[in-house]
Amino acid sequence: MPTTNGEKLGGQRFYRPELDTLRFFAFFGVFVFHVVPNDPQFYQAHPILPHVVVPLVCAVASAGAYGVDLFFALSAYLITTLLIREEEVRGSIDTGAFYVRRILRIWPLYFSFIAVAALVPVWDRTQHLGWPFVAGYLLLSGNWVYVFLGMPHSIASPLWSVSIEEQFYLVWPLALRRLSRRQLVFAVIGLLVLANMVRVFLVYSHVLGAAVEYNTLARIDAIAFGVLVAYFLGSEAPTLSLLSRTALAIACLGLWCIVAAHTDLNAQTEVAPVMGTLLGRPLVALAAAGLLVAVIGAPAVGARALTASWLTYLGRISYGLYVYHAAGLLLAWHLIRGNSVKIYAAYALTGLGLTVLFSALSYRLLESPFLKMKERFAIVRSRPV
Repeated sequence: MPTTNGEKLGGQRFYRPELDTLRFFAFFGVFVFHVVPNDPQFYQAHPILPHVVVPLVCAVASAGAYGVDLFFALSAYLITTLLIREEEVRGSIDTGAFYVRRILRIWPLYFSFIAVAALVPVWDRTQHLGWPFVAGYLLLSGNWVYVFLGMPHSIASPLWSVSIEEQFYLVWPLALRRLSRRQLVFAVIGLLVLANMVRVFLVYSHVLGAAVEYNTLARIDAIAFGVLVAYFLGSEAPTLSLLSRTALAIACLGLWCIVAAHTDLNAQTEVAPVMGTLLGRPLVALAAAGLLVAVIGAPAVGARALTASWLTYLGRISYGLYVYHAAGLLLAWHLIRGNSVKIYAAYALTGLGLTVLFSALSYRLLESPFLKMKERFAIVRSRPV
């Protein structure tokens, strides 16, 4: 039911603008992964960079894929924090209101884009979106279809991670309302143990990388770590100096690059690498949580650039940026074609510009009306004033 108790809502707000900026950088990492070549052979054929720099560029480009893990950790942290605060405000968690809020935030864009993606093959025959994928998306289980069939060649391909988040949203409030704070820690530890056991089983079953990449149980580490951050910090910021936060962020990004350089986690059609899967996956998730800790409350100790209005705006529309970016790149490819490096750079920048344009229009025209409705069901406000 919509919330009408103004006294309970008075002063109850949890919004950190720096997390909007972090959300944008999570998207930008994924975008970089999709547009910056991460194969050294490309740079051998196009000697645009000094030879010594190529491995670093390839590592950074590959590490961009881990922006998805950052999305997972950030979502888990925010959802858990808001639900815990809701329980403190009203004495219990209203799961019905929670589901309505998630539906109003996720579904309008999600289902509209599925319809668009299903029609795009009529215009572009290189796009393929068979009925198993559409059915998977509609059932919020698209990632599991990818486990068995691989990723489709479609602008809808990024939606697999939305399926994993939706599965988390379905289960987590039901679990949280039944768990004590001590039980919460044991539940999260259980999730981490489960994720590692699943990966051991998959690796020694010699599955392809896609069976790990898109498997909810094998990718739940970042979500679990995000929950732990919410448990230990609550709605407070860590008491870290700007120097400590900067060092932590650099270390986490460096860890991502090391994992990207020495594993092959993004190879979906090859047998899943043993050490990369068993060691790289949990390290990537842990680093995502570390970035989250580094950013929470950072503006208060001097990192005011994280609250720049243009960055926080891009963060607010980051859901659209993530959903639309493959469509933006596809349209850019039709507009700008060629084999030169300059033309490729123009393609990438045009794709980014179109993605921002699509997302801004979507946020204003499609998503905002539902976000206003969503506020009626909010117990703890989480949008900027």
